[in-house]
Amino acid sequence: MRAHDDPSPAAHGLGNRPDRPIILFVDDDPLILRSMRRLFGDTHDIQTAQSGPEALALLAKGPLPAVALIDHQMPGMTGIDLLHALHHDHPDMVRIMLTGQADLPLAIEAVNRGQVFRFLTKPVGMESLRQVVAESVELYQQRAAENRLLAQAKAMAPAEGPDFETSALQQLIEARLTARELDVLRLIGQGRSSKEIGPRLGISPRTVDVHRSHILDKLGLHNSTSLVRVAVKAGFI
Repeated sequence: MRAHDDPSPAAHGLGNRPDRPIILFVDDDPLILRSMRRLFGDTHDIQTAQSGPEALALLAKGPLPAVALIDHQMPGMTGIDLLHALHHDHPDMVRIMLTGQADLPLAIEAVNRGQVFRFLTKPVGMESLRQVVAESVELYQQRAAENRLLAQAKAMAPAEGPDFETSALQQLIEARLTARELDVLRLIGQGRSSKEIGPRLGISPRTVDVHRSHILDKLGLHNSTSLVRVAVKAGFI
């Protein structure tokens, strides 16, 4: 297995304990960083930095966080510049921007250059921030599961041809799923609900849900959103 395909939790922003995701907070105000530690320290492993360069130096040492929450107004390197660097070097990391400026051009630049998951305007309520971080961790775990599945597929197949990844992933999925589960996966990939899939396959919606659960378990995925993306990547759609 290649080093960049390492599926261990520490390689995927989950630290040494999968139940404690790593969160990076970058803000030049130490009081805010301390409050973030108090708010999330009981449930997450926390990394903090007071500038973009400090954050990049921290990331170079590892381990990488699952989520980065970054303030925009910082000396030396703006939040958007840091977001852009993270998107380039660590595309799977979920990025959140926090700013006191609620203007549309800034939000658009953050999305275009940094591919942010959320754009938050100060002040942010504690419960709202908890919810956004929880959603971000869930998204990261989805991406990590999909990447692990693709890495497993690539490790099992010879690397050849322009459609190597698609072919390898398709072969892996076909080897793990039954014919009926493959039928269900194809229809899930088309965005169809259990109520729509059932009549097409001559089974009940409840049976469709059972197949869906088995597919998720066999592929190591978390939800139907991941199933759709994987089905597309594997060429089933």
